Amino acid sequence: MDSSPLLPPPDLAPPVPKDATPEQCIALWLDLLDACDQFLLAGLRREIGPDGDLKAAYRRWYAQQMEEHDRMIFHMAEEFTRRLGGHAS
Repeated sequence: MDSSPLLPPPDLAPPVPKDATPEQCIALWLDLLDACDQFLLAGLRREIGPDGDLKAAYRRWYAQQMEEHDRMIFHMAEEFTRRLGGHAS
């Protein structure tokens, strides 16, 4: 994966300690997910302002993400069918 101005190359990422337990790795992953959620909520809050309905904004965002995901899956299924000559089973 190439780096971009916003994403440093993977070799600059902080390493997971070699002696980390599975539980510690899961905790690190959950911390990352929480940080991502906080960025998402902050971005939505910025869009809707301090008096906007954050839960409604999140529901709209999530619905849009799922619509996009469904379109991508449908397109992928169409491509599989096309490339297999309509003989997918």
